[in-house]
Amino acid sequence: MRRNQALMALAIVGFVGLSMAPAHATRCIYPERSVTGPIRSTFGAAQNAAIGAWQASANKKHGRRFSNWYYSGDRSLTCQWNDRGNRIKCRASAVPCGE
Repeated sequence: MRRNQALMALAIVGFVGLSMAPAHATRCIYPERSVTGPIRSTFGAAQNAAIGAWQASANKKHGRRFSNWYYSGDRSLTCQWNDRGNRIKCRASAVPCGE
């Protein structure tokens, strides 16, 4: 199995549980927001960069109450390697939810 296929399989398995809406959120703002983070050299750094970019975008549009990735609903992270296979870019999508 190629390196990117193995990492994508891990990403799918790791994020299956992220699609549930948070039980403590009182309001969600639809539609979902999708943001592509900057390119990074490691998988974890690319994921964190995409989540940070999503939170900044949600904060700018909806305010701080709705910008926490871990309170959001229907979360998903999609990552891909560049053509040379040495850098990773992730896209974070989620519905902003707040208390």
